[in-house]
Amino acid sequence: MAGIISSTMLSAALSLSLLAPNTIPQSWIQGHDPVAVATVQAQLDVLGYNAGPLTGQVTPNFYHSVANFVTQFGIGPKASFTTQVADIVHTLPALPSYVSGASVLAVQSWLQEWKLYQGALNGRMSPALSQSVKKFQTIAGLSATGVLNGPTLSALAHLATVRVAAHKRWTYAAQPGDKMRLLAWAAGVPLKTFERANAEHGTLLWVGQPVVFYPKVSAHTNPIQKPDKRASSPRVKIPAHRDLSSVQSQPAAQSSSGSSTPSTGVLSNLQPIAAFVLYDPQKAVIQALLSAQKRYPHALIDVAITGEWALTHTRLMKALAKSGNEIIMDGYSGVSLNTLPDWGIRQEVTWSVKALSQTTGQTPVFISQSVPFQSSVLGEISAQNVIALSPSVVVTQSHWATVMVHALLDHPEGVVGSVYGPQSSQGWDRVFQRLATDHFVFLTLGQVWANGG
Repeated sequence: MAGIISSTMLSAALSLSLLAPNTIPQSWIQGHDPVAVATVQAQLDVLGYNAGPLTGQVTPNFYHSVANFVTQFGIGPKASFTTQVADIVHTLPALPSYVSGASVLAVQSWLQEWKLYQGALNGRMSPALSQSVKKFQTIAGLSATGVLNGPTLSALAHLATVRVAAHKRWTYAAQPGDKMRLLAWAAGVPLKTFERANAEHGTLLWVGQPVVFYPKVSAHTNPIQKPDKRASSPRVKIPAHRDLSSVQSQPAAQSSSGSSTPSTGVLSNLQPIAAFVLYDPQKAVIQALLSAQKRYPHALIDVAITGEWALTHTRLMKALAKSGNEIIMDGYSGVSLNTLPDWGIRQEVTWSVKALSQTTGQTPVFISQSVPFQSSVLGEISAQNVIALSPSVVVTQSHWATVMVHALLDHPEGVVGSVYGPQSSQGWDRVFQRLATDHFVFLTLGQVWANGG
């Protein structure tokens, strides 16, 4: 394996609840192999424990995920923790088509990085995702069924870790079963280049052999050789728009001026991006929002709804679900989860999932409240196979339109919340029009999660 997770880390994970919120001793963070941490992050993600994107860093979220896993499965007496988790992943049965949550979101984000998936990062299975899984299975030499099972999830988690290790220039040693073809593909390196850089044992990789993903350029390289534009260009990630069917690729020579949609044009990678979450809106606010979005179809946001409200506004919930806006949970009653005991948090989340599933026909994946979640609450939420994201900033009613626009523009890749919304479509028009002039792109919470938010 890429490394082992020490018993010290496991003990730390189990005692995390004793710490002050968001506090981890520096000694726990330093000294961990990023490949080993990312390996476990990927494996916990596909198991639904929401360890987050593959950063290779020890964070409170990572410890919560480890603690939740250990609470359910215990610690194996012989094998390392890393091996224990990997074995469980590999022996998973086929996941049902209705599965949702961190496991699906992780798969979506990884397949999107490899250009195999172009759909929404919403943590839910779909026919498009199944087709993407089938493409990956073909590449990985697995049975191309389009179904997520143990071997497929194991390969996805491993190659996703390889990709991140290559791009972040982490030290990676070949593991049992590694093949040059798959490592090169995962890292986005031409196979011939990869083979030349790792020719110590011919076309074979020996276990433990340091892997070279990006060979150093020789000093004798022809100085007038045409540079590789991909390597010299700044690595700025262009976010996928919520409605990808409407996005048209543009040739590099085309002018960026004119009436390009917010997610198109050659300067789309320079556009301001953030997620907009509207918390617990009134009926008139949602009606005004839906009306304004007929004129601004790309201005799709995240709407946090309580379970109680959803059950008493079933017709509006169906309209909201069809609109393209992402419906997320705000708990069942709307009370701050920070004020509840563990059993109360579980009850709020469980009831909210049932209420939103019943009224929209879709299982909610995300939960967010206007008050940031405490560390202990995040662990309890993660154990319910729900992903919690807190806002970077929350806007109130005072000078709402102006403040909202500035907040979205000033928090790139963040989550901007609002506890107020205009009850007229003209009020929404003013915000959407101003954002359109700045070529603003609305992110989903899934995109924020995948980007490490």
